[in-house]
Amino acid sequence: MRIQSRLTGARRISGIAAVGTAAALVGGLVNPGTAEAAIDLHYKVTGTAHVVKMNADIPIEGEVDVQLNGATGEFTSKFRQTSVPRVKFKAFGMFDSEVDVEFFEAAPSHGKIAGGNVTFDLPLQIRLQNISAVGFPIGGGPDCVQQQPPTLSLKSTSPFVPAKGGDLAGAPYALSEWSQGCGGFTGLVNMNSTGPTTPRRSS
Repeated sequence: MRIQSRLTGARRISGIAAVGTAAALVGGLVNPGTAEAAIDLHYKVTGTAHVVKMNADIPIEGEVDVQLNGATGEFTSKFRQTSVPRVKFKAFGMFDSEVDVEFFEAAPSHGKIAGGNVTFDLPLQIRLQNISAVGFPIGGGPDCVQQQPPTLSLKSTSPFVPAKGGDLAGAPYALSEWSQGCGGFTGLVNMNSTGPTTPRRSS
């Protein structure tokens, strides 16, 4: 999943709680500069990342807590994964393989809401757990992570309403080789999940 692998993703962000008045949300967030107080927002995140070399889709489910500056539209946020997917793929295109894929922040995320448009940068670390091939465990673990964590750069694809959320699309991003914490078969893991690929958007 880089020697440089690329995957592309789309996010659907839907608000499930918002702290602040409707006036502050509509006036201060959609048109930054009219509100002064920080506003706390909470969003549910769903999406899919397609890794072309593995020919596998990785579901992404999580939550984002946002602290928004109503005067500037800038925000800081905290992402957390809520469901760890068990992903099936064919190693070397032929061997049945599976892996648990965990996502967590490599650094604080941040962005801006302005005029109904959102930009969102999410430095994302990826961890592989319980890698198996043809039924045999071959690696993974708490230290099996990206040597160079990628940053997801997301932008809204339609007007974003802070109280409700909206659609964000991610640009392709590259995956580095995995750390030696993946175990004695790290080389095989890299061969099956890194390197140049052709990105494909998923929804």
